[in-house]
Amino acid sequence: MPNLISKSGIVWNYEVEGKGKPIVFIHGWGVDHRIWRQQIKHFVQEFQVIAFDLPGHGNTTWQPVNLSIVVEDIDFLLKTLNVQKAIIVGSSLGGLVGLKYYSLFPGKVEKMIFVGSMPKFSQSKDYPFGLDVDKIRKLDTQLDSSYPSIINIFFRSLFTNEERASRRFKWLQRFRRTEGFADKKALSHYLSILENEDLRNNLKVVSAPVQFINGREDTICCCNTVEYLKTLLPQARYDFFEKCGHFPFLSKPYEFNALLESFIKEESKK
Repeated sequence: MPNLISKSGIVWNYEVEGKGKPIVFIHGWGVDHRIWRQQIKHFVQEFQVIAFDLPGHGNTTWQPVNLSIVVEDIDFLLKTLNVQKAIIVGSSLGGLVGLKYYSLFPGKVEKMIFVGSMPKFSQSKDYPFGLDVDKIRKLDTQLDSSYPSIINIFFRSLFTNEERASRRFKWLQRFRRTEGFADKKALSHYLSILENEDLRNNLKVVSAPVQFINGREDTICCCNTVEYLKTLLPQARYDFFEKCGHFPFLSKPYEFNALLESFIKEESKK
């Protein structure tokens, strides 16, 4: 895979395949771009597929930069690939990154898809959704004492019992053992971003077509959270996968790909 040194000095590891309309896949916390392998394999047949490792994940180097610098680096990467406008697909933290990208470069986003993602991940007095701040900070503390085993425990907790009993989950466990682990300092830094970033007002003004895809039993972006999101962006499309947790694209890749493709190919309403 090629590498690109950005203006921030981070060496970005990325994958680009196929020809056609660009789709950018952005992974979440603690994994890397390979989590999208079933989507890359499917969409590369008709689209230009771009996937990269976020800083400190996979083979992208780490520097403690804020979310704005991260998305400016992503824009630099896309410019290097001569991408003028793209469809953005973000899982969990990746959705937050995608929304920040839209906020800074709205004219460069054709459509946005959020998978198990939301504009604010931590609970507050006016926002009873997402993660309890104390639990975010506890996870941060556990990185010091139980890393990297805590990453596997956390990853496992994001699937339902039914998903964990499936053959696909057993394959995912074997696959994850070959991944390597994200940089511990990077994971801690992103937990701080998840605790403090609030892009609710940014979501309200998104004019590009948006799709939210969620597992019905997702404990992070739960059904009540989705109902709240509908008040912020009622014109968006909302889809659920039954008996799925935080990663429906891993548990039901073929069904997920078909649903995503239908939205991507759907003509925008005038």
